[in-house]
Parts: sequence; C-alpha cells; structure tokens
Amino acid sequence: MVTHSCHSGEGSAMPLRGLRLSDDLKTRLEQVQKRRGYRSVNAFILEAIEEKLQRTDAVESVSESEARIAADFSRIVREVRSVHNTQQAQYALLDALTKYVSTCVVEPPQDLLVSARARGKLRYEKLLREAAKTITGECENLLLESVASAD
Repeated sequence: MVTHSCHSGEGSAMPLRGLRLSDDLKTRLEQVQKRRGYRSVNAFILEAIEEKLQRTDAVESVSESEARIAADFSRIVREVRSVHNTQQAQYALLDALTKYVSTCVVEPPQDLLVSARARGKLRYEKLLREAAKTITGECENLLLESVASAD
C-alpha cells in the first residue's frame, strides 16, 4: 500500500492510499460502480470500508452482549443447582425424621385406635396450619387447601 498526501476542497490534507488490485477485482469494482451509480470506484471502496467497520463494531457489541447473557445463565444455573441440592437435603432429612418417628411411636391398643386416629388427624391439621403461617406464596395456599380437602 502506498501513502501520499492529497488536499481536499476544504484545504485539509488527507492521506492518499494506493491499493494493488487484480484485473478481475478492478473490473468487478468498475461494474459495481456503474451499476449502482457511484461517482467513482473510490467512492464505492470508501463506503464498503465504512460498512465493514460498522459491521465489525456491531459484531463486537453483539459478542459483548452474548458474553453477558452467558454469564447470567451460568449464574442462574449455579443458583438453581444450589436450590436443588438444598431441596434434596431437606427431603433426605424429612425421610430420616419420618422413619425415626414411625419406628419410635407406639401403636395404641385396638379399643383406642379410633380416638387416637381422630386426635392424630387434628394434630396433623394443626401442623399444616402452623407450617402455612411460615410459608409465603403458592405453597401456603397448597397447604391450606390440603387441610380443607381433608375435612
């Protein structure tokens, strides 16, 4: 590439750059210049360079956006995984507690079984109501609905 100095109509000097083009490329540029109505091949080349630079800037901007989105997804995946692990631990604890309680509770005698079940049902409903007080959102409604449907 050759660089020379050129003066524009406003009096400021702009560097002149020379390009070596193959005959085929030169012919194609001249055809595009005539077909699309450019003042000169240079006008077409300048516009093509500007368009390429704008596309490059746009691609870089999109790449930065994609990187931010990927980082957000990674953060969300970590949070969901953490919630999942916590939930699994809670289920395991509940399972162990249920097994422990069920093996330690003595069955009532046959003649007291009906009243023991009635008292147990009342204790269960009270447990669900107390649990519903500490939960907010949709889960609270589910617990209260399960108590209502048991009645």
